[in-house]
Amino acid sequence: MSNARFALIALALPLFAAGSSEKIRIFVTESGAVSASGEAEVGQAKGFLAVDGGVSRMNTEVMRVFLEECPGRVVVTGNRDKADYVVRIDSEGLNPTTPFLKSNKVAVFDSNEDLIHSSAHRLRKNAVRKTCAVLESRP
Repeated sequence: MSNARFALIALALPLFAAGSSEKIRIFVTESGAVSASGEAEVGQAKGFLAVDGGVSRMNTEVMRVFLEECPGRVVVTGNRDKADYVVRIDSEGLNPTTPFLKSNKVAVFDSNEDLIHSSAHRLRKNAVRKTCAVLESRP
């Protein structure tokens, strides 16, 4: 009887391990949304369209830092619909009193678009590390 219990436990262990190694998928974005503007004349149909937004250099840098700092369970995805969490990270512009320090503000939203974490850090790497710790501690 004890051999049967041991075999059952041995078979169940990989199932528990597989569940705990499941990757957390995040979509990284910034607050600035894509916007469009245009101008036209009625009589001589003249006009222009300007589109602003998309993926910025800062956003791609944040994705790179996530890959370096969270190699375990966190995966960055480009598809918002497939993400478990949306991570919004914004960097302050230059401040005249502290020109070499920027604040990186982070907000993490779950699949219900509820805020589950918010913080601010001077170094982007620290902001990403803290965010990874929060994500990895969630069930």
